[in-house]
Amino acid sequence: MVDNLNQDSAVHGGAVHEAARRWRVRPEEILDFSANINPSGPQPSVIEELLRAPIDIRWYPDSTRLIGILSEKLGVPAGSITIGNGSAALIFAVLRALRPKRALLLHPAFAEYQRAVKAAGAKMDSYLLREQQSFQPDYEALHTMVCSRGIDLVLLNNPHNPSGALLSRGDIENLSALLEPRRVCLVVDEAFIDYAPEASVLPGASNLSNVIVIRSLTKFYAIPGLRVGYAVCNHIFASRLKYQIEGWPVSSIALRAAAKALTDLLYEERTRDQNETARREFVEELRKIQGITVFPSSANFLLVKLRGSGSHLQHWLERHRILIRCCDSFTGLNDNFIRLAVRLPEENMRLAGLIKEWVGLESRKDYQR
Repeated sequence: MVDNLNQDSAVHGGAVHEAARRWRVRPEEILDFSANINPSGPQPSVIEELLRAPIDIRWYPDSTRLIGILSEKLGVPAGSITIGNGSAALIFAVLRALRPKRALLLHPAFAEYQRAVKAAGAKMDSYLLREQQSFQPDYEALHTMVCSRGIDLVLLNNPHNPSGALLSRGDIENLSALLEPRRVCLVVDEAFIDYAPEASVLPGASNLSNVIVIRSLTKFYAIPGLRVGYAVCNHIFASRLKYQIEGWPVSSIALRAAAKALTDLLYEERTRDQNETARREFVEELRKIQGITVFPSSANFLLVKLRGSGSHLQHWLERHRILIRCCDSFTGLNDNFIRLAVRLPEENMRLAGLIKEWVGLESRKDYQR
């Protein structure tokens, strides 16, 4: 457990356009393993929907249809759903709405959590997830920490980013039940839960007094440029949350694309199946490389520990026009850790081969020294 973390800068993957300008190539020439986006791209039906008929931009956006689709698909009341400009924007809105005095984050964590806590004027406590426990928390220790420090908001990420570790639905529900008498709110970021829907606590969130679930519609459906997310909670929290969100936070184009994406069940099933197979094969190939540790993941990315420097590998891969995510900006991790998106099988095998080559080069350098 650590306190007083002070990382103000938010570092993210997916800087394809910046890399393209720096390398003087087209973005399409870059293979991006730094951002966890569905490599299959948007459904053809989404593209067809946007091209089928012009979107009348004379009118303000109306999210009624998207909320209705979500309500039916998720089995929750429409009044419990709040639409936002991506899940990151909703995290900030939730912190503004709840105004916690002390928030507990589980590190390593998505950089926007800490920024949102700071922007809300709350103090931050941190529970450090450890690689020895495969980044799984000790729930009893979490509960003790909440009780002893006067924490009134806990933020979880499931599956956990950057490790991909999956928290069980039962453990999260038990934690929320322990926190409820103390009026501690549990915020669960399920940005990658589409890859492991069985672990979601969203179905019961609208009936709980202290749980808010946040989801993204852009990563799984491969439309990150459109910025659409939503939150599900009880109607009282939902009213407070909506008050903190500006009018018309999502454009008409984004609303229409998201609504269409949610109706393609075959795409969802195929994406989960393809990711599971590609991830398993990627892990098997990486684990053949001497000195590599690959942590268990239920998402569309892998956390890898190298014997050498992740930033050195990152720079070396630039000659191959490949981006990866070095994890030294994550609290609790260091330069030995990298995060790799799970892409198409042939792309994954190419990167695994290059990492093997780099490890060999580094080993020879060590031997010569």
